Amino acid sequence: MKTFYHCLIMWIPFIVLFALAGFGLEVLEGRKIRTSEYMTGFRDLGVGYMFLMGSFAFILYPISFLPLTLLVSRFMKNWLYKVASFTLCGGAIGAFSFIIIYDSRFIEEYNVSIVNSMLFFGIAGFLYALVENAVKKNIKFV
Repeated sequence: MKTFYHCLIMWIPFIVLFALAGFGLEVLEGRKIRTSEYMTGFRDLGVGYMFLMGSFAFILYPISFLPLTLLVSRFMKNWLYKVASFTLCGGAIGAFSFIIIYDSRFIEEYNVSIVNSMLFFGIAGFLYALVENAVKKNIKFV
């Protein structure tokens, strides 16, 4: 039951961190796209873009980081392995998100880079690992 509560609590930092990573990606890479066909960017949607990123992260957590959090908390005891696994999975989610957010035509035409997406989401995964460790140490019922 402790693991269940821990995973529910970790859903909140996941949504915040990965929505901010998506926002950072849009600010860095999305501003390169200057066409009326790309209507999902921050310039067009404003604060609604953060709502979209938060919704995407809300749906993404049970698919990706919930099973990973369960496996890591059960089988990995070394903190460094936990950090590495969350960071690498965050980078993989960055590559996946990049492909979903930007069409292949925009990637080729506007020279948008997938490396920045992997970097932003990898940093979000690293921060998620730090928050996970802090929650595990400081909250007693988790």
